[in-house]
Amino acid sequence: MVEMSRSRSRAWRWLIAAAISAIVVIGVDLGLRHLEHRLRDEIVQAIEGTFDGRAELDSLHISLFPTASITGARLKLHQHGADALPPLVSLDAFSVEASLAGLLRSPRRIRQLSLIGLTIQIPPKASSSGSTSPSHSAVGGNARSISLRGAQGISAKASLFHIDHILADGTRLVILPKSREKDPLVFELFRLTLRPGSEGRPMAYQAKLKNAKPPGLIDTTGEFGPWCTEDSGATPVSGTYVFRNADLSVFRGISGKLSSAGTFRGVLRRIEASGTTDVPDFALETGGHPVHLQTEFDATIDGTNGDTLLQPVIARFGDSTLVCNGGVYRREGQKGKSVVLDTQLREGRIEDVLRLVISGEPPLAGTLSFKAKMDLPPGEEDVVEALILQGSFGVRDAEFAMPEVQQRIEKLSLRGRGRHEDSTDERIVSDLSGSFVLRDAVAVFSGLSFSVPGARVQLEGEYGLVTEVIDFEGKLLMEVKVSKTQTGIKSLLLKVVDPFLKGEDAGTELPIRISGTRQEPKFGLRLWGSKRKK
Repeated sequence: MVEMSRSRSRAWRWLIAAAISAIVVIGVDLGLRHLEHRLRDEIVQAIEGTFDGRAELDSLHISLFPTASITGARLKLHQHGADALPPLVSLDAFSVEASLAGLLRSPRRIRQLSLIGLTIQIPPKASSSGSTSPSHSAVGGNARSISLRGAQGISAKASLFHIDHILADGTRLVILPKSREKDPLVFELFRLTLRPGSEGRPMAYQAKLKNAKPPGLIDTTGEFGPWCTEDSGATPVSGTYVFRNADLSVFRGISGKLSSAGTFRGVLRRIEASGTTDVPDFALETGGHPVHLQTEFDATIDGTNGDTLLQPVIARFGDSTLVCNGGVYRREGQKGKSVVLDTQLREGRIEDVLRLVISGEPPLAGTLSFKAKMDLPPGEEDVVEALILQGSFGVRDAEFAMPEVQQRIEKLSLRGRGRHEDSTDERIVSDLSGSFVLRDAVAVFSGLSFSVPGARVQLEGEYGLVTEVIDFEGKLLMEVKVSKTQTGIKSLLLKVVDPFLKGEDAGTELPIRISGTRQEPKFGLRLWGSKRKK
């Protein structure tokens, strides 16, 4: 009987223990479910207070086994008065690292918040304003929506949560244009880490951005916020960036490895940037001569359409400095963006430019100045073939690299002054000037003037940058009559034609033509009318 009594006592103890355990489990589960609902409401409340909108969170789950964790799914935030636009914020899922003690305290302490599939879509300014009155709405399923706006929401957000660290890899920042016909400006944040600041202060961030063309990753650090609830596009952003080893060969017709570094500051809709670029091996396909190209730039980026204003860009290569002002923008009805610049080069070197655009050694050296309007439309053509240039230039103190050409120039100068020696110790330099239009890789020249002491050549014609074909016509003007350029019997015979070739100041005017190629030019008199291809 005693043994039986002991067995019954043990059974009752086990039964009571099991009942207590069940009550504890049920209590813990009910407590967790209550905490889930409360946390979900608080999260929605905090988001709506921060962003001034209507938030929807489908689910939130707390688990204590095997370790404490919080996960949520399918979060959306719509700004008030912008229901026709995509959600301002959308999120596939999130997870929270926090201790149970941290979740139960006030404010709730979160060590790390991980966001998956975050997309922020900034509406155009005209569409970003919303109503100031509270609104309530219900959503299907388990989603909840609570509207606490303005200062009340921001205060609630600040008092409810303290987040140490936010990870948001794969975030997309999309700035929507005013016109639906235009493409949005998209920033792909391959890596993103945020460290929230105190109330009303910006968040510190570190990010890697995917750059499409030229391909590569941009490392950037800086500050973001505080969020502007009245106009999200006016939210401040600033920082520094580094971009390394970008392959320029993705653009047809050019090559080189680009690195860039700089700073930026402004708001999401309009960012001011300045920095430098460095391409040690920049080359055009037509030239093939790599040059060390370095630039400094100041730019304004319009976040509504991605257009960029360049004021200015200073490019240096060799002993030449090129100053450009203009922009990168999309024309009406055009797919892609054009580069449109006013360019100016003062006291540069013609050989620096020739190394870029022609193969072989530069045929000419001298001091170059020019002004030109540049237009590079979008497309798949080589840069040289797509480029449009229109402007004027001048080269002084020019000398030709090929000795036989320079000797011809020296001889022309001597004959033009009536001197008959075959060579001279005098340094003969040339001056060139003219206007040009470059289109479809063909440069068409007008008012082209080439002068040396005693003679001047005036030409019109064209040169193919790819074909290297020369086709010019014009006239040769000399100080003396043509008979004075020769001696003996030749001089006597030429006296007969002196009246027919009379030029300025009783000198000589000869119609000439230059044809052939850059490697094998042909010089001759044009006595029977024009032979140029029109």
